[in-house]
Amino acid sequence: MPLHKVGYRGWGSKKIPASRRWWIISQTGIRLAIRSRWVRRLMLVCFFPVLYWGLGVFLLEQYIAQPDLQSDIIEIMEQRERFQPTQNRRGRRNRDRDRNLPPSIRRMRGYEETLSMLPKSDELFDSLKSPDDGTRHVVWSWLLMTFFRYPQAMLLLFLVGFIAPGLISRDVRSRAFLLYFSRPIGRFEYIAGKLLVPAAFIAFITCLPALVLYIFGIMLSTDWSVISETWDIPLRIVAATILVILPTASLALMLSSLTQESRFATFAWFAFWIMGHGAWLAIVLTQAISLSSPPFSNTVMDSALVENWSLISLYNNLGEVQSWIFGFDTFLNIWPSFMILSLLTLVALAVLFRRVSAPIRI
Repeated sequence: MPLHKVGYRGWGSKKIPASRRWWIISQTGIRLAIRSRWVRRLMLVCFFPVLYWGLGVFLLEQYIAQPDLQSDIIEIMEQRERFQPTQNRRGRRNRDRDRNLPPSIRRMRGYEETLSMLPKSDELFDSLKSPDDGTRHVVWSWLLMTFFRYPQAMLLLFLVGFIAPGLISRDVRSRAFLLYFSRPIGRFEYIAGKLLVPAAFIAFITCLPALVLYIFGIMLSTDWSVISETWDIPLRIVAATILVILPTASLALMLSSLTQESRFATFAWFAFWIMGHGAWLAIVLTQAISLSSPPFSNTVMDSALVENWSLISLYNNLGEVQSWIFGFDTFLNIWPSFMILSLLTLVALAVLFRRVSAPIRI
């Protein structure tokens, strides 16, 4: 059959501006990642902790709305302070004597021991002992800080471990760079497009559930003054999300660019987190044994050795800076962690740019 009108033809589809080239790369990466069944499951699981932390918001609102309940709990707290834990000759608690305490005192002591293992619990207890207009802001901020630090951090570890390792390693193995850079696509557009893929999923499992939890708290409140008391919390949520995205997404893509096999990048991603935090846990256990105290007690966690070595753990560094973002610490105390995260981000981006530029130089 003869061919008619052979040559250049007009483009009938919608044209995309040059400034949105990076979005095409991101859109393709997000679509490919969502095809994974495990990714979809993790995206669904990320909303389950909202129910558990929402229970804490519900209990707080009941505590604030009922003055009689406030007076009863404050009275129990005051009674508990009169009954200090008895200790035997080895410095351990004498539980036989503690069994003779009133049941309400023993329950309150058990709640306090459980919460004392969580970061910044002293500020939480102080706020509940003397409730005022700032109690809601303190408790909500503390709940969101622990929400970021525990369930969402674990989900982030696995979700990014599934998505990011193959983003660049597959391009290195298949030499897709030749296809990308044969078109009017630069290094910045390519890297921005790739970075947005893990950033979008991280924001989905951290920022979105946290905002849902905040809206849930507003719906449970008895009056609309809660908005004026907590108006800055959504801004803190966004800041905490950006803090998580920058070092983690940069690190994951850097590891992906260093190898042609995505399984090696996956192993390096998990090893970076596990080895750093595992070394810190070993130091905590060693310090607890030397002090004859249970791990994660205030005596152990306040020791200079544990505080200094916590910088080797990416998880702890993120938690320290998040505590500053949510208002539970000062920048003078967390600046080493902030500097480590900033340095990690800059080094990861520098290595990433160099690896991406290698095919162009060749």
